[in-house]
Amino acid sequence: MLSGLTRNPFAAGALATLLLLLPLWVPLLTPLQALVPLPLFLVSLRLGSGAGLLAVALLLVGAGLVGGGLMFPLAIFFLFAAFPLLAARLLHMGLRTSHCASIAFMLGNLVLLLVLGISLLMGLDLPVHLTSEMNTLKEAVLDALSKQEMSAAALTELRLNLDRLIAVVSLLLPAMVLTSWYLIQVGNLLLARSVMEQWQEGHIAPENLSAMRLPFMLVWAVIAMGLLAMFAHGAWRHIGINWGLFLAIPYFFQGLAILHRALQWYRVSHFVRAIVYTALFFWTGLVLLVLLVGLFDTWIDFRLRFFDNKEDENPSGR
Repeated sequence: MLSGLTRNPFAAGALATLLLLLPLWVPLLTPLQALVPLPLFLVSLRLGSGAGLLAVALLLVGAGLVGGGLMFPLAIFFLFAAFPLLAARLLHMGLRTSHCASIAFMLGNLVLLLVLGISLLMGLDLPVHLTSEMNTLKEAVLDALSKQEMSAAALTELRLNLDRLIAVVSLLLPAMVLTSWYLIQVGNLLLARSVMEQWQEGHIAPENLSAMRLPFMLVWAVIAMGLLAMFAHGAWRHIGINWGLFLAIPYFFQGLAILHRALQWYRVSHFVRAIVYTALFFWTGLVLLVLLVGLFDTWIDFRLRFFDNKEDENPSGR
């Protein structure tokens, strides 16, 4: 079905629109929005940039029908559609999947630095500003609930929970937005690559992603931001926390490469692999573990220590 839909730009655009809009009416389906870029990737890889643009145009028309004037379709374009068009074009030019993922990482860093830098130059305390805005919204919500005869105890508990949420979101919002964008784009890029390989359509340069290794210098940038987050104050602490969090995200994919190599080595069935990868969407602890494995791989080199130096002992483990 997916193969048939992504052979036509209008069908691919309709699928992307459905994935975007259906959760607006059925909130339980919200995770489907993370797959909006997938049909855009696939149709662009199979039929070229022109077909990708047609699919994106249909997506933006669908977003425009929801409302919000020009801003909502524009936000949808940058959040979901711009990178699939760029990455598909680069892949057609012969660049590898890892190159496209690196470009997404650099773009995310650029946007994050612009946001943090502008707030610093303007003397704007971004967490305080965000807290103030969200507190206004919180009070409006609590006031509406109090008119519906919600008990005082329930309102007090809800207020405490909202205060905790606001404290976290106001501190981490820039990194949360950019990290979500990066994970969605790279996740769909890898998924599109896997699907294209299954379909045996050769638009993507071959690459052994299980051998992925990040530049050693990146870990020092993460450490520097961690120190800034721990010992600085005010805007500089905010920069350290947010930039450090975003800089650490590629280590999740390095940890994922190690996990993939381990599953290959132990000849784990495809069914169990699917369960493990699906668990990453729902189990935060597992995500953190994979990220930490990727981070410490900088010094330990898990693949060389446990797998790649033992090829002769397990020649069929690939």
